[in-house]
Amino acid sequence: MKLMFTVLLTFICILASCGADEQRTTQNTVPVITRAEILPTYPQRGSRINLRIRASDDDGERISYAVNWFCNDRIIGSGLEFYLSDVEKGDRIYAEVTPSDGHQSGTTVRTTTVIVANSPPKIIGVKLEPEAIVSSTGEMRIIAEGVDPDADSLSYFCYWRINDGNRLPDSSTTLRLHDLGLEKGMTLTSELYAHDGDTVSSPYVLEIEITNSPPMLSAEQESIPYSPDSIVYALPIIDPDEDNLLYELIEAPPGLRIDQTFGILHGSVTETEPFEILVRATDTEGAFLNARFTVVPPVIPDKTQ
Repeated sequence: MKLMFTVLLTFICILASCGADEQRTTQNTVPVITRAEILPTYPQRGSRINLRIRASDDDGERISYAVNWFCNDRIIGSGLEFYLSDVEKGDRIYAEVTPSDGHQSGTTVRTTTVIVANSPPKIIGVKLEPEAIVSSTGEMRIIAEGVDPDADSLSYFCYWRINDGNRLPDSSTTLRLHDLGLEKGMTLTSELYAHDGDTVSSPYVLEIEITNSPPMLSAEQESIPYSPDSIVYALPIIDPDEDNLLYELIEAPPGLRIDQTFGILHGSVTETEPFEILVRATDTEGAFLNARFTVVPPVIPDKTQ
């Protein structure tokens, strides 16, 4: 009798448990998504996108999500986050999101569509022509190397400043320096930008120091006429930075000398044919110019004619 009572009690418990499970299943409410949107709103090629989801579950159960990503109505991936690698500017991106509480799945919701936006270009390197800028440089040019994720063609412009002053009116990548009054020790700052027709890159900033300029000829090298018993010639050599110069006579026949401070060639020679001299002018920082001049005797009229 006791054994039959135990078996009956066990059977009743099993029935009660099954009934409770069935009741829980029938009473479970599915989760509901009230809002799903893609962030950022204007994604670019190469950016990572994700979802901001608002959902509720009346049972208070934890909600998970199954997500499929679409590009131009073609499925391209899954997961709460996605990396936009194989897309192009103008592509249409949306996601389909299905919630689940672990027991049942809710209604699949489609997000609004976002459009892949233009990606800004980027400057990855520059080159100066000439590489060193001195006070006597007449013109300089910046050659930029840029990339555009959307393969758009690029143009470049540049804002210039001298010693952090106001912007110069010229915004081209080639700058004429003659009229800027540049001096040794000044700083020329450039802000270089790339433009893809829609978006401008971040600036690529260069600080260019105006360095010491070597001495230079102030006039074209011309032949020096002379009388063998008297040569006096002021060499046409100047220093753009107005540094003092030291003059040396490197190659010359006997009898010629040079004033080391003022660069005046003087003396007498016995040569009757044109000859060359080599002069070196050195500034206070060691920069120098080697200049070669041709010295010719004067033309003597033929008295027999």
